[in-house]
Amino acid sequence: MNVQLNPEEVAIVASTHIGIIGGGQLGLMISEAGRAMGYGELTVLDPTAQAPASAVARQIMGGLKDPQALRELAQQSDILTYEIEHINTEALEQLQADGYTIYPSPQILAIIQNKYRQKEFLDQHAIPVAPFRSVESRADIEELARTWGYPLVLKAKKDAYDGRGNARINAPEDIETALAKLAGRELYVEQCLDLKKELGLMIARNARGEISAHPVVEMIHERDICQTVLAPAPIDPRLLEEAQAIAHKAIAHLNAIGIFGVELFLDKAGKLWLNEIAPRPHNLGHYTIEACQTSQFEQHLRAITNLALGDTSMRYPAAVMINILGERNGPAEVRWQKHFDTTCIFVHLYGKRETRVDRKMGHITVVGETLDEVHQLAQEVRASLSI
Repeated sequence: MNVQLNPEEVAIVASTHIGIIGGGQLGLMISEAGRAMGYGELTVLDPTAQAPASAVARQIMGGLKDPQALRELAQQSDILTYEIEHINTEALEQLQADGYTIYPSPQILAIIQNKYRQKEFLDQHAIPVAPFRSVESRADIEELARTWGYPLVLKAKKDAYDGRGNARINAPEDIETALAKLAGRELYVEQCLDLKKELGLMIARNARGEISAHPVVEMIHERDICQTVLAPAPIDPRLLEEAQAIAHKAIAHLNAIGIFGVELFLDKAGKLWLNEIAPRPHNLGHYTIEACQTSQFEQHLRAITNLALGDTSMRYPAAVMINILGERNGPAEVRWQKHFDTTCIFVHLYGKRETRVDRKMGHITVVGETLDEVHQLAQEVRASLSI
């Protein structure tokens, strides 16, 4: 990482202690960026012994929703941030009221945490989102089906990620199964769009009001999990500009500080829709570590400490990121079938001791001249690795 700081920024960074709620792979990569930038101290809160981030940051053992553990982290930090949104906003609001600095703010987190409330916020500010309605019963779903037709997606308002908390309804006979899957949760229904591509970008804002976005990428999902990211997205330049404008408008209305992952849908009619916002570094931005002048993790730290935002341009014409997902359950064992050129191939393993099916164990980024060539090489590298 080639970090560029002026003397004033060096002094700010060296005297600032960062507390990170969550010590998983995102906490690890935030901490790695923080070490490279020279932050005074980095501490993570995580309930798992020897969490991935503990390899480079000090760890406090504790639950992410435990008010006492959150306060202990706050007392040792100048600024609190987080790598996961499923945390205790009420406890964070109390810490904020007591004078602790938290970015993104608990108020922003409360909006984004509840996906239905997030949709309402975006809709109120004329940001395009797929039609959605709150539901409580089978009759509510049937009424929407008469209006919109099938398919529909039943979604949990809270604690949903990587497809967990979603149930697709293709026909009337799917309704009971979907309701049973999400029983006991607050629900809403979203109309299915006729999708061409899923897109995304990382966008940051600091307290000065500066906003800067990384390139728009295409995300390829399998089993509702992002498997591959293509950068830049192979779409019309007009759509690239429009996607950035939608993300810019959303972040400006949120008045948020930090970096945000913005996911969008491109339908077959050529219209863009904002799907959802994550108030933290995101899987879609991992390629930025090697492929961009400023990584998403450095940019997040710049934003929350009110430094000038970094250059987001790509250092290579093309980059592809492939997630390394667990394929079995048991102890993690890294095995390679062959070696590759490490000047254009970058492998990140997160240090998780146990592998599980579809658990994110690491990622591979490959850079080069064309997306087709880079994508092919990235697939070959992934196929040669077992974990």
